[in-house]
Amino acid sequence: MIRLGFYTALGVAVLYVLALFVQHLSKAVLAVATPFVVGTALALLMDPIVDRLERRGISRIGAVAIVFGIFLFFTVSVSYLTIPLLIDQAGQLAQNAPKSIADMHDAVNKYLKDNPKIGPIKLPTTIDTPLSQLSAKMVTVLQNSAGGVAGFLLGSVATILQIVVTLIVTFYMLVDIDRLRARFFFLLPENRRATVGEVATDIGDVFTGYLRGLLIVCAMYGAATTALLYAMSFAHGEIAKYALLVGAAAGVLYAVPYIGALSTALVTFIVAFAAGGFQFGCWGIAFTLLLNQIFDNVVTPRVVGGGVGLHPVASLFALTLGGELFGLWGLLLSVPVAASVQVVLLRLFPKLSEPTPAPFLRAQGVRATESGQTQQINGDEPSEEEKPKE
Repeated sequence: MIRLGFYTALGVAVLYVLALFVQHLSKAVLAVATPFVVGTALALLMDPIVDRLERRGISRIGAVAIVFGIFLFFTVSVSYLTIPLLIDQAGQLAQNAPKSIADMHDAVNKYLKDNPKIGPIKLPTTIDTPLSQLSAKMVTVLQNSAGGVAGFLLGSVATILQIVVTLIVTFYMLVDIDRLRARFFFLLPENRRATVGEVATDIGDVFTGYLRGLLIVCAMYGAATTALLYAMSFAHGEIAKYALLVGAAAGVLYAVPYIGALSTALVTFIVAFAAGGFQFGCWGIAFTLLLNQIFDNVVTPRVVGGGVGLHPVASLFALTLGGELFGLWGLLLSVPVAASVQVVLLRLFPKLSEPTPAPFLRAQGVRATESGQTQQINGDEPSEEEKPKE
């Protein structure tokens, strides 16, 4: 009995030590993983171009040198032209944020004083306490964000090291990605290679296609937002002081579904309000949301395609979970990762990809239009008999 208790306690102690080791190891891996993940993603995005040059008779290393050289030249050129302006605008935003938020605070109180009622609804005479708390948080967020952008762009030793490591990883992954892929398949059991190859191809198509299209759309959205703010500066020139910074932030935030559009509209309202008052801020929100609708319904479907096939609720869950686990990178990558998981599940359980039969839907009380919507979510158009009658 004593021996059993001793071995049980020893086993618990060993498991506890192993759990601590795994926890510290996972934190260390996550802390250093960013340049390797980004470098691998960049290599995957550029690999089709390298393969295309190879098919035209250029050696692998020559094709990599051409593609990587163009990418490096473009990145350095854009950074040289934009980083000084972004640093200047981020500094101005951090400096002017308290005054802008205080002006918003005063404007809201003035509106409440002049308009005690909206129809039958009686408004409070002031919202100093809750608004003061919100204003303080907004000032902190804006100052920290702007200061963080400036600090990152100025380039600490850690930032420069991460950029260098990312570029090195990108180059070597581009050179060896086909060899690594072949090695991976060689190590698999022969009877599993075909299945794993099909799944890997599906995941690669979803992941790289989504990311490549999203990068293009985000760049276009950031440029369009910058152009919009410069156009608005003809009415109030002050807004041009933050146009490039807000445009760059909008381009990054657009990669985060739902949350990105609201965040961009809020930031645009703040800088437009600071430049021209409450009405001008409302125009800023209206123009931003209109631009977002154009991109969501016209530009993004044409560039990215029909999305990744995730239900909106699944997308929101993936965003929430990704953000909670991995912060910004989790928000950016959660949707394509969740879509990749969906691809694997559909391969393992083919029945999941089958649309629910219309008779079964009708038996459950689902009307024809609703069954059509259900099938469209699964990627199928409703049949003629299921379409609503005119």
